[in-house]
Amino acid sequence: MVVLLILVIFFLMSAGILYRIVGTERYGKNQLKRLQLGAGQGAAQGTPLRAEPCRTIRVYFIKPSRYDEEGYVQFFRYGVQPNNTLTVLKALNKGLNEHYAAQRNVYLETVIWDELCDGLVSPETVLAIRDKAREDGVELLIGLAGVQSNQYPRGRDLALQFIAQGMTTMMGGFHVSGYPESRSFLNSCGITTIVGEAENLWAQIIEDYLRGELELNYSVSEGIRAKTGQDDIIVPVITEAQLPVVDDRYLTRFFNPAMTTLDTSRGCPFTCSYCSVKNVMGRTMRSREPEAVVQWVRDAARNHGINSLFLVDDDFFRSPRWEEILTGLAAVRTEFPALCFMMQVDVDASSYANVAEGESETAKHRRSRRFVELAAKAGCYQAFVGIESLNPDNLNFATKYQNTDDRHHRMNLEDARRKVLEKYRRVVDNWHKAGVAVHAGYMLGFPFDAADCGRIAARTLKKLGFDIVSFFIMTPLPGTEDQVRYTNEGAIIDWDFNNLDSQHVTLKHDKLDTDSWLRAYSDAFRGFYSVPRLLHTVFTVAGGRGLSPEGRRSTVRQFVYYFFSYRQGRHPMVGGVWQIRRRDVRRGAITDEEARRQYLGGLRFDAILRGDGDRFAAAPA
Repeated sequence: MVVLLILVIFFLMSAGILYRIVGTERYGKNQLKRLQLGAGQGAAQGTPLRAEPCRTIRVYFIKPSRYDEEGYVQFFRYGVQPNNTLTVLKALNKGLNEHYAAQRNVYLETVIWDELCDGLVSPETVLAIRDKAREDGVELLIGLAGVQSNQYPRGRDLALQFIAQGMTTMMGGFHVSGYPESRSFLNSCGITTIVGEAENLWAQIIEDYLRGELELNYSVSEGIRAKTGQDDIIVPVITEAQLPVVDDRYLTRFFNPAMTTLDTSRGCPFTCSYCSVKNVMGRTMRSREPEAVVQWVRDAARNHGINSLFLVDDDFFRSPRWEEILTGLAAVRTEFPALCFMMQVDVDASSYANVAEGESETAKHRRSRRFVELAAKAGCYQAFVGIESLNPDNLNFATKYQNTDDRHHRMNLEDARRKVLEKYRRVVDNWHKAGVAVHAGYMLGFPFDAADCGRIAARTLKKLGFDIVSFFIMTPLPGTEDQVRYTNEGAIIDWDFNNLDSQHVTLKHDKLDTDSWLRAYSDAFRGFYSVPRLLHTVFTVAGGRGLSPEGRRSTVRQFVYYFFSYRQGRHPMVGGVWQIRRRDVRRGAITDEEARRQYLGGLRFDAILRGDGDRFAAAPA
């Protein structure tokens, strides 16, 4: 009994001492001084602190969707690929906050909204955004981000609704960067347009906004000069640029929440006439710092559970730092064995990985072989390759000489065709030997295509061994040489940008009318994604091709998704999984002027410059 009493007293004394150490004196004896948290000396003596209100700007980065055939906004329960532009812009705000919080007492609150999978922005949503900002006492800045041409009508309609409610609104992306007419219209409505990449512009835009001096148009003016398919442009140096934010909330909106996107380089050195990338980002390849890229991937895997990446570089093989990046990713993969990625490359990335009969090994062969080996070691499970056509005449028309190796047209047609097919076969075989699946991009409707082009494409691409093929109808995208050429020839028959989604016919063709063109498109995807091939791919799990386990799984997932997407009338690259149709929001305007009348009642922003009204002035309908 005495021993028990002694033990009880000992434990009570120990508890008291412990409480004294880690409780009341955890910050030391002078607690008040330690708990000042940066306040002035007078605050510890009861002097009241002077309140300094923080200027908060709530920035919405919204990626608009597009309208479907019936005019409803496309919205899906799950997206298939996160938008890299949204996460990069959020990272830019994060970087600015580190500067403004300390020096300006300004905070940029960021909301990213992908209409395709986060839900459409209805008129009620626009009002709710405005009212919530007023309730919270914050300012609003609306940015329609990464707007492509087929998303421009939806983005324009949203921008006009925000402007009508008095919200500062901006728009950027490939469409406004490549089509001056749309910029002029948006500027006339009071919408700021941003041309090119945002890294060198965003800080200046925010500074101008804070001073109340926001301009109507911004374009890159600092960086390096880069060639395009037209005039030279200035592009930013991205070596030290902010890397994308991994937004865990955003990723839950996608079919695979453990997959995200990353751009390690920008630009494309080639001159393909149908592509707008070279005219917006330039032909000079620029790369991020490899060490920063590798550390970002390691953090994404460790802290966010990311095990799949899509490197959205337009041609990763042409990145000046690909070897350092792949070597670093291979090292990360030793820590996270499930980590894998897919990428976009040109045909030369793998076509010279072997030395064919009659060839002598060159630096081109060694570079290609090194790239394929390193990519496989780093976890690449799929390579997207721009095939575009089997006909060398079509490739030469599009100035896609990298696929023909016949820039000077010295070969006759049959020899050129045979060389192209052999090159494509080597592309597939060399990637398959490394366990990597091959995804081809293929366009229908080049000048030398005929009514049977879709059927021939499906049959040939299957024989060559491509695992996945994305078929596109030839489309004159704004900002491209094709769009300029077809405009001058009067060959564009549909100027509704909403239809520039690669599955609508918008051009005249010497050999194809609209119906035969659409039949060729249907023949292509139905021939390649046939029911027997679907069953074979599913039940063999894409076996017999030498693919890695993740390469086989991804091929099965994509084949099933493409099979159903094409048959439901949606291009797989602009869709998602499980469509949800909101019938309370429907397209009401086709042209810009119709949209102005619908959302602004014909009011024009340029009246401010003339001094004809307090805010807007009426213009003739």
